[in-house]
Amino acid sequence: MEKEQNIKELTPDATLSQILSADKTAARLLASIGLEPTDHKDETLRSVCQQRQWSEMELLQWLKKNKESDREVPKEKEEVPEVDYSNDLIRWCSYIEDTFYQPNVELIQEVRSKFPRVKKVHANQYTWIKDMEYPLKKFLEDLHLYLEFGKKRFHPLVNKIEKNKSTLLDGTVRELERSLNIIHEDQQRLREEMKSIRTKGHNFRNPEGACTTLRIMNHQLEELYAKLDNQFEVEEQLASAVKEKLQDL
Repeated sequence: MEKEQNIKELTPDATLSQILSADKTAARLLASIGLEPTDHKDETLRSVCQQRQWSEMELLQWLKKNKESDREVPKEKEEVPEVDYSNDLIRWCSYIEDTFYQPNVELIQEVRSKFPRVKKVHANQYTWIKDMEYPLKKFLEDLHLYLEFGKKRFHPLVNKIEKNKSTLLDGTVRELERSLNIIHEDQQRLREEMKSIRTKGHNFRNPEGACTTLRIMNHQLEELYAKLDNQFEVEEQLASAVKEKLQDL
């Protein structure tokens, strides 16, 4: 019987059975990029990757980075987290920043770093990669600005409602109202960009000859989309709570 190990200790010569025993999320991660691990339990990761012309080191590093204790792997369709902070605006802002902002910034960075290699390896083979390059770059830039606006501009304004109710200036109220409109309009624009990229990116389906980098990038885009869907819905709850507070001033 194989000894159970920590996934961070494993090498490409570990069997898929050892990898699955070391981390519960590995099976779902591998399946998400087109490898059904239960069909290859007794084979080493190196052997499986050589058969498919994948990079065993890139794949193993990705599995280690996303091990169970570090990040929960999203299901195909996530449920919106069941949280309700009622009219506690500070807790809403903290929850959004802790749950969505940093993970989404990391995913933006991951996709940005992978696309140049995907383009270099596959652009001539799959011309749709060139078609998605500009809209993907624009979307990632717009999303990063959106997250920065929320963290550095909108949330500090929201927190002022709780901390300075009696001395809240009219200018601050008007700025909050403008910020709510910006958030709403930006969400609509980002959703349209997301639809366009999914279409141009062939619904993030992996061609049979896709390299490891393309497969991982497609998974990360799916993960980013799932998290954004949740984030936008939670932010709508925050917006409703802010509007109620403004009406009571």
